Amino acid sequence: MLLSAGPLVAALAADARGTHALAFYCVLVAVPVLAVTSLAYFGELVDGSADESSGALYVGLTALALLLVLIAAAARARAVDATVPALGTSAAVGALLLLGLQTCVWCSGRLDRAAIVSMLRTFT
Repeated sequence: MLLSAGPLVAALAADARGTHALAFYCVLVAVPVLAVTSLAYFGELVDGSADESSGALYVGLTALALLLVLIAAAARARAVDATVPALGTSAAVGALLLLGLQTCVWCSGRLDRAAIVSMLRTFT
């Protein structure tokens, strides 16, 4: 999950620094990474080794993130040296939010109430 978000974070950071060509290539790197991740989740779902409660959700969120990254790459393709279109940045941020939602779903399935309470008690 975090490997998929890495190129998108790098692209947004490169956009903030004004190196739009580097940001475009970071978005391009995110395309095969998300494609492989989505296919891996789909393979686990078909194989039967995916989480029963959230396996299909992982496939859907990753596929939607891949679609948004493809939109971001297409929007940035013409504007490598010029300003970045708003669609390119918005699609990258949307994909990053979907991957964050996927991480939240993963965490909610791994942590139960007793683990959270015991973790909070160690801080007080």
